[in-house]
Amino acid sequence: MGHLDDHNVSDIGPSIVTVLAGLLRAAGLPDATTVRQLSGRGFDNEVYVAWLLCGRQVVVRRWRHPREPEQARATFLEAHAAPAPRLLAATCDASLYDFAPGTLLGDLIETGRATPATWRMVGSAYRRVHAIGFPAELVGELQPHQIILRPNDPVAQMHAWIDECVPGFRQRAPGALEHLAALHDIVERAAASLRTQPTALLHGDVNMWNVIVGDDAVSLIDWDYPRVGDPAMEVALLDKHASLFNGRGLHAAFFDGYGHAPVEPNTSLHRVVQTMTWAAGDDWSAFDQQEFPAELHKRTRAWLKELLAYVAQLPAHVERLRMLV
Repeated sequence: MGHLDDHNVSDIGPSIVTVLAGLLRAAGLPDATTVRQLSGRGFDNEVYVAWLLCGRQVVVRRWRHPREPEQARATFLEAHAAPAPRLLAATCDASLYDFAPGTLLGDLIETGRATPATWRMVGSAYRRVHAIGFPAELVGELQPHQIILRPNDPVAQMHAWIDECVPGFRQRAPGALEHLAALHDIVERAAASLRTQPTALLHGDVNMWNVIVGDDAVSLIDWDYPRVGDPAMEVALLDKHASLFNGRGLHAAFFDGYGHAPVEPNTSLHRVVQTMTWAAGDDWSAFDQQEFPAELHKRTRAWLKELLAYVAQLPAHVERLRMLV
């Protein structure tokens, strides 16, 4: 699980003690004896592992800002066998989960320990998520208490995402602007594939730190923004985020576990367009302004540099997409 700072419960500030005690009471669990705070990896929460009197381990996520409790959403995920740790209790300030043993995928990648078997298990976990299906041309969100679905034309959405990149590219990558018309043309040529693919449940917050790899199974954590959409988009996002950690993207063994090869041209088109939208977006100013640990600030700056390097290769990406459509 990465580096942990060891504390006794009495040594943690009264706020976390009170929050943890209330969650344990709500879950009908015994008191905690020890709490360890995970090193800062989250952008919007603090994470603690607690040992209880009975020897059980649980995880507490305390939010930086209050939010709606997530019981109904967690019930849906559990009922559909999503690979998510079980929610034990929740308030507006924090949530309590079963402990998922293992190591963060990002740590395995960066230390050279992500084996083909690792990637097969990750692929299998995402196969289970994407098996929770919905009809084509529907998108939506799994909010804490309800699922909101709406009709969506994926072709129009893809065009809109490309157009939204223009202001950011004028500032960060002006050379990319001349290739956007070609991308619009490729979207039109890929229209049939984009419109006919069924949609599915997506984790929605793809990050190599949101995947815990155990001995024989993978758990996906931080289900704060699950959505409904084209699974090809999430596979593309996984490839993008993996590349930020290893410079290469998804290992081929991922697709052994996932059960099939990438759906084309959808996956490759999403890979290009989703990278563009993040590189051109506003996250980077927000990251710089937030009081994150120095490690996260350093990482986000490196990520932007890598994304812009990918955008600089847009002519090659366009040619490859033309071959797929």
